[in-house]
Parts: sequence; structure tokens; C-alpha cells
Amino acid sequence: MPRPEIDDIDDIPVPLQAPRLEGARPRPVPLPEPPFRPFEVKEKELRPGDGGDDRPAQIPRELAPLTEADRKAQVDAEELLLQKELRELEELIASEPAVMGLPPWLSHPLMGSIVIGMAAVFGIFLFNQVAQALSLLGSLQGYWLYGGYVGLGILAAAVVYAVLRLVWLYFRLRRNKQLRLKGLEELEKRTKLRWLVNAKLHEAKTQLVTYLIEFPLMERRERKQLLKLGLTEDTLEELAQVRERLLDANRWPSDDIWFVEFRDAFQSKLDAAGSARVKYWARRTAIGTAVSPNTLTDTLMTLYFSFTMLADLCQIYNLRAGRLATAIMLARVFFNAYLAGQMQEMEHMTADQIQNLIAPHVPASELLLAKVLGKMGAKAGTGVVNYFLLNRLGKYGCRMLRPVTRD
Repeated sequence: MPRPEIDDIDDIPVPLQAPRLEGARPRPVPLPEPPFRPFEVKEKELRPGDGGDDRPAQIPRELAPLTEADRKAQVDAEELLLQKELRELEELIASEPAVMGLPPWLSHPLMGSIVIGMAAVFGIFLFNQVAQALSLLGSLQGYWLYGGYVGLGILAAAVVYAVLRLVWLYFRLRRNKQLRLKGLEELEKRTKLRWLVNAKLHEAKTQLVTYLIEFPLMERRERKQLLKLGLTEDTLEELAQVRERLLDANRWPSDDIWFVEFRDAFQSKLDAAGSARVKYWARRTAIGTAVSPNTLTDTLMTLYFSFTMLADLCQIYNLRAGRLATAIMLARVFFNAYLAGQMQEMEHMTADQIQNLIAPHVPASELLLAKVLGKMGAKAGTGVVNYFLLNRLGKYGCRMLRPVTRD
């Protein structure tokens, strides 16, 4: 349609106007409402190198009040976090033995099963040895018969006495909760949950203070026992002086220095006495098994020396080992005793080898010298092996009975 030409302003069309009343307010023109969009919290872009730790928390505009379920979930989350921190602190402070790197909740039942199995196998082995020894004694006559029975009875009574003594000490002494100085130093560096860190440090120090107070340095009977175990009067006096210094709370500027002083001035003297006691029983094990006549004697002597040595170490440290450490030590005792009983076969093989080496070179004394040196060499080898086995057991016992680790 062609557009009309407009020449005059009057020809411009004007839209129709509604009549306006005098005194009436202008009617507002309604605007369309904007569509509802839910509020979205957008992550703000941070500058390079800024982690956002110092930025205040942003609160959303449409924040609903917390319900009972939300409060309960928040309390549960805080409790889980607290339990996690508590476990980490206990792992840093406490020093527990590990079995093949397994956690404690799995190491305890596993080691208990191993000890029960080894005890059963060792019981069968010991019963077989006793039956063979009784059969051998039955073939003797006269004084040899009665002497054999008396000797066997004395060895069996000594083993029973050593076991009962160790059991009595385990019922009487307090269990050792070993502390790690490196873990204590790590706790000092932590700033998160500082009140819990301070509580664990105070608990560790209180534990050692209680140990110092309970250590029998002034009791006459206990002092005599310590003197019998190798500690001298001078050493006991030094321990008493160190204990008096450590119990003086106003003397130490920090807990770190106190822990180091306890380890280096008090515990080190107990470590020296324990090491000397281990060597004492290791030497007697070597001599006893080297001159013993049969395998049952080797087994019984190894059991007696092992249990007596562990009881002596418990008296020196005035502590008993934990359950897992006790299970490991019992397993080692049974293994050492079993191996001592099996040494006779290796003694025969060693004696034959030594005899074959000596006999061709000494034709004049072949029958006497070769057999004597072969037997002596085999017995000496048995004594050396048992010496190292008992020494290894004693060192592990000292490590498990120390109140503070050496790391």
C-alpha cells in the first residue's frame, strides 16, 4: 500500500486521548515482574598465590535456620574430627610394637594366635623330649638312675619357679605405656586443637612423674633386690638425686628439657643395668648349653634363663610389657627353646665336619684328637648360637620396657 504524503502538520494523525479528570492521581503503569531465579553462590576467583585462608566466610542471602538434624550432624562431625585428632596425638606419643607393619587392632589377635600355635607345637616337642629322657633314665641303674631323676626334677622345678615369678611380677607391676620424644616434639609444633595437645603433653608428663614416685629406691626390700640385679649403691644414690630434681616442678623451664633429662639422667642408668643383666644371662646360657648332656637339658635351661632374664628386666624397670610386646617375647622364648633342643642334630653334623677336616692331617692322633676337637667345636657352636639368641631376646625386652624410647 503506498504511503500517503503529509504536507501540513495538521494532517499528522493524533491517537485518541482518554479524558483526564480534575484532581485525579495518575495511574501507575504496571511493570512485568522479573522471573524468579534462585540465588547461586559463585566461587570467587582468587589472585595468584592467594589461598583464601584470610578471607572472611561468605554468608548466603537466603540462609535458613538450622534444624535439629543439622545441629546433630554438626555435633557428630565435630566429634569425629576430635576423635581423629586424638588418635593422631596418641600415635605420635605412644610407641607400640608392630607385627609386619600391621595396625594394632590386627596385630594383637594375629600375634596371640601365633603364640598359641607355637606353644602347642612346643608342648608336643617338650613332651616327646621328656618321654625320651625318662626312657633313657629307665635304662640306668644305681646312683646314675637316682641322680638323673634328681637332676631332671631340679631343672623342671627351676623352670616352673621362673615362670611363676614372671607371672607374679606381671600381676604386681604397672603396664608400660612407652612414650616417643619425637612425637612429643611434634606435638609442640601443632597449633590446631591446642588445648588437646596441651592435655596430652600433661598426661604424658604425669605418667612419668607417677613412675618416678612409684620407683622403689627407698624401700629396703626392693633396694636389696635392685642390688642383686647389678645396680650399685652409687647408682641408686644417683637415681635418687635425679628423681628429686625431676620432681621439682619449679626447676624446669619447659617440658622438652624435662623429658630429655628423664631419659638421659634417670632411664639411661636403668638401660645400663638391663644391658649388663642381659649379658649375664646370655653368658650362662652359652656355658650351660655347651656342657649339657642332652637336648632336654638344653631346652629346660634355655627356658629357665629366658624367663629369669625377663623377670629381672621387669624388676629393673619396675614395669611390665604390654600385651603385644609380651606375646612377641613369649614367641621368641618358645622359638629359642625349640631351637636349643634341635641343636643336637647340628652338633653331630658339625662334629663330623670338624673331624673330617682334622683327621687327614694328624694321622698319629686321628681317633682321639679329631673326635675331641669335633665334639668341643660343635658344643662351642651351640653355646654361641644360644648366646646370640638370648642376647637378642634381652635387647628386645629392654626396648619394650623403657618408659621413653631412645629415638
